[in-house]
Amino acid sequence: MPRRPRDTSAGLFHVFVHGLWAVPTLYRDDRDRLEFLRHFAYAMAKTNSICVAYCLMTSHYHLILKVDDGALPAAMHMVNRRYARHYNRTYGLRGHVLFDRYGSRRIVDELDLLDTFTYVARNPVTAGVCPEPAAHRWSSYAGTVGLAERSSFVDPSCLLAAVGRLASDPVAALRRRVEGPVPGTGL
Repeated sequence: MPRRPRDTSAGLFHVFVHGLWAVPTLYRDDRDRLEFLRHFAYAMAKTNSICVAYCLMTSHYHLILKVDDGALPAAMHMVNRRYARHYNRTYGLRGHVLFDRYGSRRIVDELDLLDTFTYVARNPVTAGVCPEPAAHRWSSYAGTVGLAERSSFVDPSCLLAAVGRLASDPVAALRRRVEGPVPGTGL
């Protein structure tokens, strides 16, 4: 049965990728994570795409991207191919590094964007990696809410604008939403 065609039109997307199950980790150390982010920033610049948020876990990653028509497949091919080459070269491996093609889901409106961002930011807490979202070093969350320096390739302006329509202090409202006891229940 053939795969359904990808949605390649312009818009906001939640993108996710898992490492190959035969390989214990997609990122073995911080150098791997930095190398991935370097390739990712390059792909964002080359495809004129915007990273709204990212979160690198041990075996997978999540991205929220704003892309133009046709840019999502080009960006994901570029970053995944470049990172796989690095990974195989570094660890003396050959073949696939990723389990499957990247997954993507169109973000349909501002509430969906807020819910998706909350899910991505809370992913390290849910997985037991850290006690709070801002403590995860390999996520854009702390930079988005002003608790750390924001990565140069991250632009959360559409996210903050969505929160700003619901609250007078978008950053405080976003922190309440993400760090609150029951995520996804509104502001």
